[in-house]
Amino acid sequence: MNADDLRKLLKGAAFRPFTVHAQDQAFRVSQPEFAALSPLGDTLIIFHENDRAFEILDVALIVRTEA
Repeated sequence: MNADDLRKLLKGAAFRPFTVHAQDQAFRVSQPEFAALSPLGDTLIIFHENDRAFEILDVALIVRTEA
C-alpha cells in the first residue's frame, strides 16, 4: 500500500467506504472527510465518527485496504 493508492481511494469520483489494516488493527473510513493524507503521503490520519478521537498511521505500515 502506498500514498497514491490511498489518494485514489479518498479522492475517487465515487467514494466507497473502506477499511485500512495496519499494526494488527482495522480502521474504517466511511466518508472521505474522516481521513487525511499528509502532503508527503507518509502519514494517514483517520478520525473517529462518534467522538473527537483520531488515529495516526504510518503509511508504510499499512498492510492492505478492503472495501
